[in-house]
Amino acid sequence: MRTDCPIYPSRTASAKRIRQHKRDYGYKLPALRDPQHALVTRAQVQVTPEAAVFDANHRLLYHGRIDDLYQDFGRARAAATTHELDDAIQAALSGKTPPPSTPGVGCYIADLE
Repeated sequence: MRTDCPIYPSRTASAKRIRQHKRDYGYKLPALRDPQHALVTRAQVQVTPEAAVFDANHRLLYHGRIDDLYQDFGRARAAATTHELDDAIQAALSGKTPPPSTPGVGCYIADLE
């Protein structure tokens, strides 16, 4: 079973603000708030955006960037040339070893302990 779900780790992200963000970006997926960073910690993510893939036994298989669209802060490519999250999902679904974790480029998650 595959479940995609954006996680909002900000302690100040209200339900109203999350709904507006989802509307602004056309997200149709359910979203979760994680103000205590329980999911963030389990997924070992440190920046947004960053992704994690777990298996059916809740074992972390991949965490890191979604793709290489951003090379650095404010420096985006015309299009991504690698797709680490998609590769990790496909590997997990086919029983193969996901790619190694790749650090994300983004803002550090505030108050991450």
